[in-house]
Amino acid sequence: MTLAGNVSGSLQTTTNDMVDTGSFTEEEVYLKDTLAAYRTAADAAARIQAAFREHALKVQTLAVEASNPEIEAQNIVAAMRIQHAFRNYETRKKIAAAARIQYRFRTWKIRKDFLNMRRQAIRIQANFRGFNVRRQYRKICWSVGILEKAILRWRRKRKGFCRLEIQADETLQDPNQESDAEEDFFKASRKQAEERVERSVVKVQAMFRSRRAQEEYRRMKLECSQLEYEQLLHLDTEMG
Repeated sequence: MTLAGNVSGSLQTTTNDMVDTGSFTEEEVYLKDTLAAYRTAADAAARIQAAFREHALKVQTLAVEASNPEIEAQNIVAAMRIQHAFRNYETRKKIAAAARIQYRFRTWKIRKDFLNMRRQAIRIQANFRGFNVRRQYRKICWSVGILEKAILRWRRKRKGFCRLEIQADETLQDPNQESDAEEDFFKASRKQAEERVERSVVKVQAMFRSRRAQEEYRRMKLECSQLEYEQLLHLDTEMG
């Protein structure tokens, strides 16, 4: 008859899988050491019980063989061996169930820690992406504001030059009327420019809330470049 487990072997005081304890907290290390000590004690108790049962079986077998006839003694010994094997089977079954419970618990604990770390990483990534998007949005708004101001300033100067050229003859005849008209013109132009700036700011904010923000921005930039090019051509023709 063979016994379950190695009764005469040395106790297993450490686990087979070596794990780096630096990645665990103090509570997890303490829990790991406690489980290892419990497994060692359970292994020792199981071996002691198996050795005791083996010794008791031998003693009972000798006593039965000495006090009973041969056939009856063989039957009794066979029954005792069956009982002993059944007890060993039940012990191995309980040990295997305990090992499965420990494995399930370790798996649940590791999965819980992993999900917690992943949730924190996703939150950090979302905050970082939001910060970058807000920074890029502020840069675009600042660029569009400067571009809008440049376009409005250029249009105001262009309209002022056209009006001054039309009224050139009249201003030469009446200097006082020229100064008054020029002052009124600049006041009206300034008021109109302020109103246009306010309307442009509202339009730019609404435009960048829509999905076509990038397309509108590129179109405005292209128009600005085209207007600057036309202005340069106009200045070249005037100087020529």
